[in-house]
Amino acid sequence: MFLNNSIKASIALCLASLFWSGNFIIGRLASTESIISPLSLGFYRWVIAFAILTPFFLSSSLKTLHKIKDQPGVIFIIILSGPTLFNTFIYVGLTSTKVINALLIVSTVPMLIILFNFLLFKIHSTTIQLIGIIISLVGVSFVITKGNYINFFSSQFYVGDIFIMLAAISWAIYSIYLKKNKTGIAGFELLYISFGFTILLLFPLYLFDFFVLQNELIFDTKSVLTICYTGIFPSIFSYLFWNVGVSLIGPNKSGPFLHLMPIFGGILAFVIFQERLEFYHYVGILSVIAGIIITNKK
Repeated sequence: MFLNNSIKASIALCLASLFWSGNFIIGRLASTESIISPLSLGFYRWVIAFAILTPFFLSSSLKTLHKIKDQPGVIFIIILSGPTLFNTFIYVGLTSTKVINALLIVSTVPMLIILFNFLLFKIHSTTIQLIGIIISLVGVSFVITKGNYINFFSSQFYVGDIFIMLAAISWAIYSIYLKKNKTGIAGFELLYISFGFTILLLFPLYLFDFFVLQNELIFDTKSVLTICYTGIFPSIFSYLFWNVGVSLIGPNKSGPFLHLMPIFGGILAFVIFQERLEFYHYVGILSVIAGIIITNKK
């Protein structure tokens, strides 16, 4: 019996969300188990992904590389805000916050896209969309302060949440400029080129991490598996499965599958780290869901 496109897409999109959720778990595990520093993990992740994709996309990417000159600023922002800053902020943030917090904060990206489109490019947003954005951001701020806004002034909140918020902002900017890419470089060629330039941008940070912070990487089973997971599953397979799902049922129907990430991540975080949902998490979850529903209301 052959599966219809809807079921095929659902499987592919669920796998994409699961692998992306796993990236948060691995990032947190790398910190709690002192497996690898966040800066080194961010660097080696893209080295692995770039190496794996090289046999398949080196030739085609070189042929399209000259197109960067058509929009060098846009391509630079895409590379800087996406693979470079987003994942680095995520790994740094996960050293001092919970996986549940991180996934909940990142789930506000759709609202942040609307907000930054309005702030940067004056793209019209309805009043009800802005209300949805405010509700979501208030919920996230409630999570960051652990349910008490006084904690903002007493530093009794997860500093890592600030880095995760910066990661969410980075991804929103990445998404906005991705749509403004008119160079003709797209798909895995764009990913491959992005990975290559990301390695160059992160190399100075890696040297700083190694020589100044003295975070020497010990290549053992744990570190190799950690690097390989981040370099293969969330970096390559998630994009592959996501593209398959979108091609089968379209972007509008695919988008909601991203909201599986807090569910997958929350289950994994509970099993691995015994993270439990607190009162402020429930408030944040309800606020984000309400914001998503309101911002997508026609």
